[in-house]
Amino acid sequence: MKLEIKINNLITLFNKKQYDKVIFETESNFDDKEINSQVLLILGLARIKSRNRNFSDVLLAIQNFKKGYILEKKSKIGLECLIYYLYGLGDKVKQENTLSLDEYEEIKKFFLEAKSVFNYNEKLYHAISLLNLKTTNVEFRQNVLKELIDKDFLKEKALVFEYIYNNNLRYNWSQKDFFNFTDKIKEKLQIINLPKIEEIKKNKIKIGFLSSNLASNHSVTYFIKDLFRYKNDKFETHVFSDLKVHQEDATTNKIKSNVDFFYNISKKSNIELASFLRSIGIDVLIDINGYLGKGRIEIFNSRVCKLQISWLGYNNTIGLNFSDYLIADKNLILEKEENLYKEKIIYLDKIWNSHSGLNIERKYNQLPSQKSETFTLGSFNNYLKISDETILVWTEILKKIKNSKLILKSSVSYSEVHFIDSFEREGVLNKVIFKNKLNSFEQHINLYKDIDLCLDTFPYNGVTTTCEALWMNVPVVSMEGFNFNSRCGESILINSNLKDLVAKNKDDYISKVLSFANDLDKLEKTRKFIFDEVLKTNTFNTKKFASNFWKSILDTYSNHK
Repeated sequence: MKLEIKINNLITLFNKKQYDKVIFETESNFDDKEINSQVLLILGLARIKSRNRNFSDVLLAIQNFKKGYILEKKSKIGLECLIYYLYGLGDKVKQENTLSLDEYEEIKKFFLEAKSVFNYNEKLYHAISLLNLKTTNVEFRQNVLKELIDKDFLKEKALVFEYIYNNNLRYNWSQKDFFNFTDKIKEKLQIINLPKIEEIKKNKIKIGFLSSNLASNHSVTYFIKDLFRYKNDKFETHVFSDLKVHQEDATTNKIKSNVDFFYNISKKSNIELASFLRSIGIDVLIDINGYLGKGRIEIFNSRVCKLQISWLGYNNTIGLNFSDYLIADKNLILEKEENLYKEKIIYLDKIWNSHSGLNIERKYNQLPSQKSETFTLGSFNNYLKISDETILVWTEILKKIKNSKLILKSSVSYSEVHFIDSFEREGVLNKVIFKNKLNSFEQHINLYKDIDLCLDTFPYNGVTTTCEALWMNVPVVSMEGFNFNSRCGESILINSNLKDLVAKNKDDYISKVLSFANDLDKLEKTRKFIFDEVLKTNTFNTKKFASNFWKSILDTYSNHK
């Protein structure tokens, strides 16, 4: 049988979704000389789409795609193979949390080869962008994202939002850059035509909270659930959840029980959501996603209600046509910097959020280094927050503390390949321990018992992880920043009466860590102070915080024109 006929037969089976037959026919009726790039592409896709597939089938498909690209690097079929190879590796990282350094270097080589042949291909750039998200190479990914949005700014709005978020992870953008970029966004995003808001006298102010993260152990829930417990009677509370219904759980139900109305809006378009908010008569809408989540922030480009406020989930300017207010505190945005944020600033009294604590018994944790000769540092922040600058500072610390190690664990599954490469180049890889995402929250929290001192990331600080560390009486060294996003650690530590843990710059950061490593009595005293006092501070006093929050929103609503 001629090869062309055999391939056409495969295509027919594939189009009929008979994927297992495609695999059988290819493995049974094609000899090695007949396995070209087109056959490998069809075979790989059949393995991916098969109902009976398992992870080993995905790995086989990845190899099919890779071989297909290598066989015909300059053909369109070869390019398709490369694109699916990159998507497949993304699935591999998601499943296994691993990618070898050799694979990583080969990926970059393949991408640059294809770029030189085909110049720009949207699917290729999109695939390499997603894979670089998993490999945490923020700089490389940012360059790819920039090319994508330069070609077609809003074909993929999600990529534009990711581009903005990614810049929060880097020092390459000033706050002025964030400010200026929002002008480009708001001119392009959809404006929904809605009727003029009618002023209707109501018994209570209808306030809505929009989030896609109201489920177990998501960091947002620790800062919002007590807010509803201690709600102000002058408000009628509405929560708009963008979670899929099947993702709702006990935490979601707890929030439901403490608010007046709860809606799942996951199936609504932005136009439908805006109309729905108007039909309910929402007076104040607080968005908790910002440029994260599902892009619901787009509705802020239209006037959906009297007050549109950004808080908590994204700590920077949104800057759309009707972004009215941004909730912060005096530690996060200096008064002289207000002109670098498009929104007016609602300054809460002490801190811009407050952690509700953990549902575990709090016990004093002794210094791990008292039982061993090793001084253990730790950071459990999302790996994306570990900037190249952070790696260099941590490297210097590891070199200067003779018997030291650093434990890293991400809250989201990513490959460590970029960090392995970086730490190996600096000669300290043998001192770094990577912990995979743990199976339970209890395991995650108990890992703090192995840490002498926590290290914050910069310029994108930890928030939830800093609060967790303090709950477990582990000090955190953070560094002063240049904008809202990069000062979160500073605000938390100041509000925990731990200002001495805030470093002025990189040298001071290193100095503070070394000071603790060389004086364990000093470190022990700090840990004891945290255990005895921190729950009394603004960082964990959610009742006091809620009172200030509701009063601030009420005052803003009353005075807003």
